[in-house]
Amino acid sequence: MEVVGRSKAHVILESCLNDSYAYFEQHEKILQCNPYCQNVSYLPDHGIYKWIFQVEDPRKNPITALFFVEQRCELLHADEPKVNECLEVMKNKELHEGGGKRILWVNAERTPDIAIDDNHTFVGRANTEICLLHQKDNRTAVHFETDISLDFNLSFPLNMMPEGVLKFMSEAIMSQIMQQATESMLCQLQSDMCCAVPMLSVEGGKR
Repeated sequence: MEVVGRSKAHVILESCLNDSYAYFEQHEKILQCNPYCQNVSYLPDHGIYKWIFQVEDPRKNPITALFFVEQRCELLHADEPKVNECLEVMKNKELHEGGGKRILWVNAERTPDIAIDDNHTFVGRANTEICLLHQKDNRTAVHFETDISLDFNLSFPLNMMPEGVLKFMSEAIMSQIMQQATESMLCQLQSDMCCAVPMLSVEGGKR
């Protein structure tokens, strides 16, 4: 059964684009703000990061989730559709000027061979997009979107429940986990860099 969680956040940083970008480019530092992340490590032979998360299933049993993620950094041009999508949620979009930069954490295509010897550990998929837009007042608008999916086998007695009901329950829990993780990241961001009150929305079970 596949369970999907998604979160979105928007925040204005009291720092220029280059400084904001340098902060978000620190992959391991950002992930360590997530209370469910047990470990982040870089695998140089594959050029990717390995995340180890721990969450709970609907019966409060621990689940270990592994993610293999590649980080990509690129320019975000002013005429890209993503910029207009970001502008739709900005209350001060008149301050927007030009493009910005984008950091992507994408599910890695090439991953190491791993042996999983228990029924509580799963390999999931994670994709994150962090868009940083330059503003005329030398501040930075940041749009953070992430989605995580886990596909796991149902054990007794959970497999006796209708899958639709269990999927709804599991995705509600996943959404709550995503919200807590994103809020924790933003709290750390507010501690490290001055920023305005963030906008946060959370969705589950959607792509």
